[in-house]
Amino acid sequence: MLGKLELKLRCAEEINYQMASLFHGVLMELIPSEYADYLHLSQLHPYSQHLEYRDETWYWIICGLNKEAVQTIIVDSVWNVNRITLKKKNIKIDIIQRKYTEISYQELMDHFYETENSPYINVHFIAPTAFKQKGKYVFYPDLRGIYQSLMSKYDSAARDEGMVDEETLEQLQGQTLEAVVIATRTARAVKALAKAGKVSIDDFPLLMHVDGLLNEHATLNIPWKKFERHM
Repeated sequence: MLGKLELKLRCAEEINYQMASLFHGVLMELIPSEYADYLHLSQLHPYSQHLEYRDETWYWIICGLNKEAVQTIIVDSVWNVNRITLKKKNIKIDIIQRKYTEISYQELMDHFYETENSPYINVHFIAPTAFKQKGKYVFYPDLRGIYQSLMSKYDSAARDEGMVDEETLEQLQGQTLEAVVIATRTARAVKALAKAGKVSIDDFPLLMHVDGLLNEHATLNIPWKKFERHM
């Protein structure tokens, strides 16, 4: 079972994304100390928490990835809390509305495998993201960090199965999203120049093919003939 608690916040002081770590500290104080110690020592974290800003309102989102986490963190520790305090800044924040949703593992799998969707999944970062590697925080999106985090979350939810694959993660080491951004922006610039008659798109076959793969759901079909024309 996966559970999600969405808390609508009201505060006289300004809230920002940089406070997310302070909210995490509040969460650790709310849950039983024994469970907090278990989470601290465990490599698998069966929960997540973050801040979201929508419609000029801040929300604190807390998710549990298994039945124990949902019960201990969301139901027993946070559900009846109406006000929290960020002690480091001495800021009091009221919880004025709560919304809870849950989905079973089977419902999630049915939705993923039985619904006809695109084979591509778009990932949107709705809050600042960091990954902890070798005791240090990495703030730039790294494909290894993203996949390792997703695999670990899966392992937290499905305790009887293991998703973490070190061989796959090693192949992703050092691969960042920067290349995707550069390719997309460069292709966009080339298209604009071509439209203005300053360059020809045919002079950039590889770039256009990569852009099609990344942004237009094109299938892999490297245009070797076009390369030969320019050699």
